[in-house]
Amino acid sequence: MTGAPLLRGIHEFIDARLSDPDLTPAGVAAANHVSTRQLYRLFETEGTTVARWIRDRRLERCRADLLASERTGVSTVSARWGMPDSSYFSRVFRQRYGCAPRDCRRTGSD
Repeated sequence: MTGAPLLRGIHEFIDARLSDPDLTPAGVAAANHVSTRQLYRLFETEGTTVARWIRDRRLERCRADLLASERTGVSTVSARWGMPDSSYFSRVFRQRYGCAPRDCRRTGSD
């Protein structure tokens, strides 16, 4: 498998494992029978890196969960999606969405 079909399969592989905080580019490459270098080249075609893609997908899932439930704590949500370091999560969430996770939840803002 090469190109777009391979990348689609890798996206599916990553999405199925976003909750694993130990998900790494090296692990993704090995599980998909490609070199780490080839994996990075595939993601370059999308203008990103594999690590950034994993982080962005996790942030999307976290944001959806935060907007869906007022009852689950922010740190519980971030850990559920493979981001157990709450200070790191809050920092990258704010960079991505322009607000703290708890504020996004209150306002439902983008």
